[in-house]
Amino acid sequence: MKQLLVELRENNDLEHQLEDILKERDTGKYSHILIHIYSGLEEAQWTEEIAKALRDLIPEAGIVGTMSAGEIMKGHVVKKGVLIGALFFESTKAEAVRFDNVKGNEGETGRKIREYLDSIPDIKAAEFILPGTELETKALFDEISECNKDILIFGGYSGGHAMNAAVHYVFDAEGIKDDSVFVTVFAGRGLHVDMDKVIGWEALGVPFTVTKADGHRLIELSGRPASEIYERFLHIDRRLQNNAQEGYTFPLLAEYKGDEWLRSAIHIEEDGSLNLHGHVTEGMEIQLSYGNPLTIVNKVNERLEAIRQFKPQAVLIYSCIVRKTFWDNYRDLELVPFEKLCTTAGFYTWGEIMRNMKNGEIVEHNVTQLSIAMREGEAPAEEFPQAIADDSVLKGPAAQLKRLTSLVYTAMEELADAQKNLRLLNEKLRVMAETDALTGLCSRGKTEEFIKSVLSDSSSEGFPVSLLMIDIDYFKAVNDNYSHQAGDAVLKEMAALLKELSGEHQGATAGRWGGEEFFVVFPHMDSDKAMEAAELIRKRTEDHVFPEVGHITISIGVITSPGSTYVRDIFTNVDKALYSAKEGGRNRVVKA
Repeated sequence: MKQLLVELRENNDLEHQLEDILKERDTGKYSHILIHIYSGLEEAQWTEEIAKALRDLIPEAGIVGTMSAGEIMKGHVVKKGVLIGALFFESTKAEAVRFDNVKGNEGETGRKIREYLDSIPDIKAAEFILPGTELETKALFDEISECNKDILIFGGYSGGHAMNAAVHYVFDAEGIKDDSVFVTVFAGRGLHVDMDKVIGWEALGVPFTVTKADGHRLIELSGRPASEIYERFLHIDRRLQNNAQEGYTFPLLAEYKGDEWLRSAIHIEEDGSLNLHGHVTEGMEIQLSYGNPLTIVNKVNERLEAIRQFKPQAVLIYSCIVRKTFWDNYRDLELVPFEKLCTTAGFYTWGEIMRNMKNGEIVEHNVTQLSIAMREGEAPAEEFPQAIADDSVLKGPAAQLKRLTSLVYTAMEELADAQKNLRLLNEKLRVMAETDALTGLCSRGKTEEFIKSVLSDSSSEGFPVSLLMIDIDYFKAVNDNYSHQAGDAVLKEMAALLKELSGEHQGATAGRWGGEEFFVVFPHMDSDKAMEAAELIRKRTEDHVFPEVGHITISIGVITSPGSTYVRDIFTNVDKALYSAKEGGRNRVVKA
């Protein structure tokens, strides 16, 4: 396998410019040739003529052309023009097929493409080149995603060098097409393909949930008009079409099914919805994001190392126009290192597509760099040189941007840590507020809250609730005769008994009311069962041997609410019942 590249000059003889490609073709070593034409020209006539001339010169080659937002040759963005990339395969089948009349027939076209892909023996990968971003791509890709799950799928959308360019086209030797999709299959037992994406944009601010969306239209975030995410945090008003740069610079970052997506906002509709490059799905989490040069470079370097280990013979790169704009004069920084590994070609897109190989779904991406490494046969034994993107070359405003984004990233990390610690502290305080420190039972506040909640449910649903108010008899004598430490031990032991006994009834809860008083709450328990439960607790306590103290007794007041009694009356009446038990000689149960 081999890749040769030619940057065409309009006034030169085409056959002469393609001399190296023609010589390689004439060696007879190759079974298939695939030619990519990346054109940065909005005027399509010359591009169309080139495609036809190539067909005449190399009739056996597959030809796929696209309008480009930037032509990538040997790791550099070349001067706006036309780039020819010729891939030569010794044993791999590389076949380009055009599917026409896609608009309005996306689902049907997707079905045809799926059937075509599944019909190719030993298929390893498929490349998609699409015109613009006007198609109903979800219907298209939902169908294609059902094809053989082992097929790697990648590609990009055509688009001009300027972000507001209105012309988008794809083409082959038959001419310019604006309603066609080109699918190139790569098939062969000896072919190896490695693909992945690099993003590097960092989350900014708080996450929102997509509560209403329709394809590429994001309508609501967390129940509010989607445009508010820009209006509130970036002070970008609803005339985003006049602030397109801001909409691209701060894309929306989404986490979905374990994957990370970016979505660029094209403009804001009158109703406050956002028109996006790429669809969104209700339920996904979305945040604003910003480009962090340090993170981008680190991610690119991780990808470079993976490709180095793969040992490719050719690399294709499909990268978003937003990344080119972001890097400005340093746009080659994240491209040049790939050329150290092997010949690299590609183009800047108006959107990227890549299949999620974990679930088979074909996903549209924005602000993303795709790299596809290919090799025929086993990897060679020799080591490939290291290839590293180096951001130390950044100067002037670019260096300031690096420092600023580093500051933002560090501040957000510290803020995230602070928020995490605050959540942990709040949870600790919540537990402390709801738990009695000495006994581990529910605190008085939590017990009262639970009683009111259960009584409210019983009032609406009509089930009985029984409450036991318990007091340890002569507890002051325990403290006076054995020490307060011994008294605390009795309270802990009593709490353990109540927890054990109440645990035998589903939904029951025990809590400490204060001092030597306790509550046990039994939802769905009538008066007779409540008296039985109270008598069991009284008897088990009387028989229990408490450390240092020996035997103690308790008095219990019992009340059962039919579901309509006022809460304050219940507390008053059960307290009276407990008082009657103590006045009646203690160690007894009295029903209110």
